[in-house]
Amino acid sequence: MHASPTPPAERIRELDVIRGVALFGIFLVNISGFLLPELLMANAQRLPENAGAVDVGLRMVLDMFVQTKFYTIFSFLFGAGFFLFISRLEQKGEAVVGKYLRRLFVLLVFGLIHLVFWFGDILHSYALAGVFLLLFYRRSPAVIRRWAIVLLALLQIPMGLALLVPDDGQMSRAAYDDQLARQAIEVYQNGGWQEWLSFRIQYELPILASNEWLVVLSVLPLFLLGLYAAKIGLFHRPEQHLPAVRRYWRVSFLIGMPLSAMIPLVHFDIISLPASSEMARLVFVQWSGLALFVFYITSILLLMRKEKGRERLAFLEPVGRMALTNYAAQTLLCVTIIDLFHLYGRTPLWAGLLFCLVILPLQALGSRWWLARYRFGPVEWLWRCLTYGAWQPLKR
Repeated sequence: MHASPTPPAERIRELDVIRGVALFGIFLVNISGFLLPELLMANAQRLPENAGAVDVGLRMVLDMFVQTKFYTIFSFLFGAGFFLFISRLEQKGEAVVGKYLRRLFVLLVFGLIHLVFWFGDILHSYALAGVFLLLFYRRSPAVIRRWAIVLLALLQIPMGLALLVPDDGQMSRAAYDDQLARQAIEVYQNGGWQEWLSFRIQYELPILASNEWLVVLSVLPLFLLGLYAAKIGLFHRPEQHLPAVRRYWRVSFLIGMPLSAMIPLVHFDIISLPASSEMARLVFVQWSGLALFVFYITSILLLMRKEKGRERLAFLEPVGRMALTNYAAQTLLCVTIIDLFHLYGRTPLWAGLLFCLVILPLQALGSRWWLARYRFGPVEWLWRCLTYGAWQPLKR
């Protein structure tokens, strides 16, 4: 038997639904990055100084319930997908390391191409961090979980300590960022593709490159949690883990909601900490994301155990099966429309979110239409062809 992509009948529905939810959440987060130079903006709100009250309120809601809550889900699913990919290759007697590394290399190429169009690409970081998963595949679940907890702690302890450090020198940093942000708006509003690319290479890519190691370290423990969940059979045998799922659902809610509530409390100085409100807001956005992503995943797993829940979430399944295609399509649509109508730096956040609410149902309908005729999304199909080194049948 030779390795081949997973047939649709063997796919795990829960994973596709969770992936669809994560994709929609990521789009809601990313839309502001398509409209504004978030990478170069100094304030934690990632909004211009003249932003209206509606945008400020929407940004607060996004930070409380969306920001950092969905890339964490995608990272968790990447670890689970790694286990499923490797284990299926082993069952068929295939060499796993070569095909897995080729899979990562193709993903890295996709990510670098995507990075040319938008600074917010995560695929290249996943490809780099995914290499380290090979060190853990044959480890026991207990060891994998222990490593995930240790890595998370090593990352979060410095953030907690940052809350105790008074802010220093933020004004000069803010002035520098604001100057670059204004320059970015001018280039992306009025420049051509050559000017876009030149600015990105000169100013944005160095920032991304300097922070790449931190991104890799941030997603790796989430990969390990996903690997751990898949290895203990959470998705293959969910009924056996329902008591634990319900327990994590309650605990993550009780931890995540107070952490989310801290975001407006520190922003409006209702609760004062030694650190600046900007730093405190960033920390609580990150911490609430680590708790609420567990709450969101367990909520979906519990809903999928009920017939009505499965029916209500079914429209997300095709979206999740074509997550890579839909992710790329979101960037292509946003960059094209924003450039065509000169919307960069001029569009309020509320208008961008309305745009998302139009695109997301269209992606759900388009994904359902496509998968009724084809076995994979176009980008997924290309990824599989290059991974397996063989032409994969596309039409049903």
